[in-house]
Order: sequence, then C-alpha cells, then structure tokens
Amino acid sequence: MNLKLAGVVLFIGVVLTGCSTIDAAVDNNFPMEDIVYDDQGNTSKVYRAYGRSVEKAATIIQEDSEPLHKASKDGKNLMIYDDYLVQVYKDIENPDDSLVEISGEKFVRNNYDSAFFTTYGIANEAEDEFDMDLDNRSGGSYIYTGYIGKSGYVKNSGNPSVRMSSDSSSGVRGGGPGAGK
Repeated sequence: MNLKLAGVVLFIGVVLTGCSTIDAAVDNNFPMEDIVYDDQGNTSKVYRAYGRSVEKAATIIQEDSEPLHKASKDGKNLMIYDDYLVQVYKDIENPDDSLVEISGEKFVRNNYDSAFFTTYGIANEAEDEFDMDLDNRSGGSYIYTGYIGKSGYVKNSGNPSVRMSSDSSSGVRGGGPGAGK
C-alpha cells in the first residue's frame, strides 16, 4: 500500500514539475528583467543573459529543456515548448547581453500572428502548439514580435490606454501588450 502511495506522489511530482520545466530552466539561469502585460492580463517574462551571446543563451536553455520546435533568423532564436514560446535575441542597449523572453500560450495566441511565425518557417507548428487560427487572430490590432520592437523596448509604465506605434500613420494605437484597456 505504501509503495502505491509513493508511486502516486512521485507521478504527481513529475507531472507538476514538467509543466513548468522551461520556466525553471530560464529562471534558474538568468535574472528577470521585466514583464510585459497584454490588455487581457496575460504575461511575457523577459530575462537578461549577462555577457552571453544569443547562441550561448539558447544553448543553456536547450541543455535544460529541449524544445518541441526551434528556428533562428537574423540573430533571433525561437523555441516552441509545450504552451510556451521562448525568444532569445541581442539586447539593443547592451550588445554583450542577450534577452530571453518567455511568452505563455494565451499571450502568444492573443498577440502574435502568422507573419511573425512564417518568417521563421514555423507557422504550422505555432498554430498547432498554441491552438491559434493564424488567419483570424483573436487578439487586438497590435501585433507583438517581442520585447524589442521597431522603435525600442516595449515598456509597461502603469496601464496606459494608448501606446505609440511606428506601424500606424498617426503614430498612436490602442490595444496590445501594456495597453491596459
């Protein structure tokens, strides 16, 4: 009887640990830098890999937890895990450092679109893993591509209702990460 109970406890422990393997792998190796919130309260966590190249930081993560799918282009590494997207890219202000971003399934589903994943050749994999309809995204009008966007870092300062965008003709847009609608 005690052997059965021990087996059940061990199984539950393995299942619970497996759910957050990638979170733990990143959290144990790199300090947290920032958290990006979307207008639905979903998060994308950003970590700093001090003195590490994109390739070295990605290798450290993959040694702890092998991704389901991975792709690399233009100095950015993408890794798809069960319910998580991990991006590793060079920091624009500290080129000796890399940033590691972990976005949960709901954040990805609500803020990314097919063009982003198609660029890396993993659109079908992203659609399957994150239960996305890449042609009809359910999120807002803003398309998130990572903590470093076209005009710098995506920052959360309180809960702004409007954020600046280089993508719109007016330069102002609502919705998306940090919008706080």
